[in-house]
Amino acid sequence: MNINAYNPYAPAGSTGLPANVGPALAKALLARNPELQKIDAQVRSSDARLSLVGTLASALAEFRAGSGGLAAGNLGKAVSVSGAGLAAKLNAGSAAAGSYQVSVEQLATAQQLSTKTLSSKDAPLGSGAPTTIKVETGSGADAKTVSVRIDGSNNTLEGIAKAMRDAGLDAKVLKQDAGYVLSLNGQTGAANTMRVSASGEPALQALFSYGADGSGGLRQTVAASDARVKVDGKLFTSSTNQLDKAIAGLTLSLGATGTSEVKVVGDNAKIAANVKDFVKAFNTLGEQLEKARSAQSPAGAIQAGIRSALAEIDPKQLAAIGIGVNGDKLSVDGARLEAAIAADPGKVNELFGKSGSGLAARLVALVDKQIGSGGELVQEARSLQADRLELQEQKAKVTESVNRQAALLMYQAEQSAAGAGTLLGGAGRPMSLFDILA
Repeated sequence: MNINAYNPYAPAGSTGLPANVGPALAKALLARNPELQKIDAQVRSSDARLSLVGTLASALAEFRAGSGGLAAGNLGKAVSVSGAGLAAKLNAGSAAAGSYQVSVEQLATAQQLSTKTLSSKDAPLGSGAPTTIKVETGSGADAKTVSVRIDGSNNTLEGIAKAMRDAGLDAKVLKQDAGYVLSLNGQTGAANTMRVSASGEPALQALFSYGADGSGGLRQTVAASDARVKVDGKLFTSSTNQLDKAIAGLTLSLGATGTSEVKVVGDNAKIAANVKDFVKAFNTLGEQLEKARSAQSPAGAIQAGIRSALAEIDPKQLAAIGIGVNGDKLSVDGARLEAAIAADPGKVNELFGKSGSGLAARLVALVDKQIGSGGELVQEARSLQADRLELQEQKAKVTESVNRQAALLMYQAEQSAAGAGTLLGGAGRPMSLFDILA
């Protein structure tokens, strides 16, 4: 027997009410549900915190990218690349002077999946029955599953894409000549190939079925792949288009296939430019942290750590090479810096890059404590993401319960209109939808 989408207790088509009344009733009840309002408020709070953590992490990552090389005693080294499609930058490792032949054979790509073309992005797909779409990647310890709940409140192409984005997936609706498709993008690397499935509503099961042979409602438009790079004939692979272990002390950024020569040379003339770049990056980080300050922000604690690291460096040593400290800002006296480099470039290099005690080394270590593997901001972001997924699960359960409530009320309204007794009253005046929502 077919079941009515808005009344699981009655045969399909038995309400005798306009088809759009059920969804409207469910929408009204959902909007008024106090538990859903509380969950939505918690989601907004979690999203705001996650955005703040992301902003801080990005600021710290930008500082580390520009200063990491100085922390490894690379202040007086220069990197050059001949050939297009490849960039190289000093990182926190010690870079040895030399020449390296780099051949980029393949770039890392992210898998892209697309649904079949539909005529509308806003039309309901199926009956609105509760459905779970699962997107799985990886295996073993690296396995990850994202579950997306779909029901009568979001069972359109646009609604599904939004629900996927809310769950942390990269999904969007694209306009095609013949209609609309939902595009789902994964992360780069072969191990991040997505496995998509749906359980519940048959129409969504069909739309989100995927077969490597092209069967099903999903098709692959781009396959996931690893980057392949040879350095002096030795092959390296990476799930991203950045490699930091192919050449010690360097991070390679891949932009296109081809062959290039990478050179690392000692160049004391680079010391002054690198010091000035460091000071600029330091001041930019300070400005970003100040903007992110609030009662609940970790920015204040990070600022305190930076001040502590600065306090451990003798200000007279900094002044001797032209570096001034003014509160949370640094300044450079170019003439004094040039004179210090000419007199003893090794001393300047040591003041910045000596392991454990150099200024750049201390600050990069502080940054790594926040955004390195297992760092404080990394762990907080993971915790917030887990909390958000749990809130989405709670919302899905409450939404399903409210939809069932709406279905039952629809059935009771029909029974009342027909003169039958209802759970909501006797067989007197027929119940209207205004009574239901009262």
